[in-house]
Amino acid sequence: MAVQFSIIVPIYNAEKTIRRTLERIAELDFTDYECILVNDGSTDKTAEIIQSFVEEHPQFRMETVANGGPGHARNRGIELAEGEYLLFFDADDHPAPNLLRRYQALLQEDPKLDLIISSFVFSEVQGTRVLREQPYLLTDKHYQSQAEFLDDLYELMNQQFLYVVWNKCYRRDIIQKQVIRFKNYRSCEDRLFNLDYFQYCQSVRLNSEIAYYYEFGSGEGLTNRYASEKFATFKEFYQRTKDVSQNRNVDGTAALFLKGTVSTIFSILETNHLNSKEKKDQINQILRDPSVLEAKKIARTDSRGKQITKMLFGLPNGIFYTGLKLGSVIEVKFPKVMGMLKQKY
Repeated sequence: MAVQFSIIVPIYNAEKTIRRTLERIAELDFTDYECILVNDGSTDKTAEIIQSFVEEHPQFRMETVANGGPGHARNRGIELAEGEYLLFFDADDHPAPNLLRRYQALLQEDPKLDLIISSFVFSEVQGTRVLREQPYLLTDKHYQSQAEFLDDLYELMNQQFLYVVWNKCYRRDIIQKQVIRFKNYRSCEDRLFNLDYFQYCQSVRLNSEIAYYYEFGSGEGLTNRYASEKFATFKEFYQRTKDVSQNRNVDGTAALFLKGTVSTIFSILETNHLNSKEKKDQINQILRDPSVLEAKKIARTDSRGKQITKMLFGLPNGIFYTGLKLGSVIEVKFPKVMGMLKQKY
């Protein structure tokens, strides 16, 4: 039976958090939704916990797939969804209880809305204890043309609202008609999905009310996990952003790309999968890449973080390498400090 909203949750080995997440979703003060739980080949007790919950909650259903990552699992959820609108949650976070009712009200005001982007809370947790909370708050706004929305694309990215999927509400017909899917990447897959979707948005609403509570474990890096294709995905995101935005605020886009490049280099320096020579070779290859050479020339410097980053990229490679090694140590030993610096970039 068709519903207004489909919530898609990719889940992998989440036995410690998934019951709490499912209970929070079940507490939503709205009933016209389905929740598709895609078990991504979990090897712990996740499947049993989900199955027990599903048996008691008819709006929830589980689909098990071979392990392929969150993008693969979300794509399967898209195929199964019957809702008019799609939402993507994670297995260890939770929505605000009034999220769907708020979205329904906004959609009643403008049934032609293509996208809703919401405020959220970013929390650092240790076990069940919340160490720090950072609200990211939007001002209510209604973009009524694609050009108007694209004019603000960089600023919304710079404020951290456009990278993720869990603070958004998407139209399923656009996703299906344009065959928009998550790429099988371990980095930037959410960002690229959003860019693919943004190019079809004519009516976009910014929602000031907090819709989602995102949690990450204390000491965990947000973007510093090593993956061999990581730089390539940031480079793809840089190029796609320029294309979709039609080169609006290209200097700001370049600055954000340099930030992602620094994150990539940190991940190389911190991994145990490469020896010292391999690390230097990969970093030197990145520094010679045409996209990096372009970005460091044109990058915007409207904040202290951007100024320092551009200055670093202007240093000789040897000094740059030493400086980034020091930054890598700070990120490992003082993750709170580095996290705050990244957020104020």
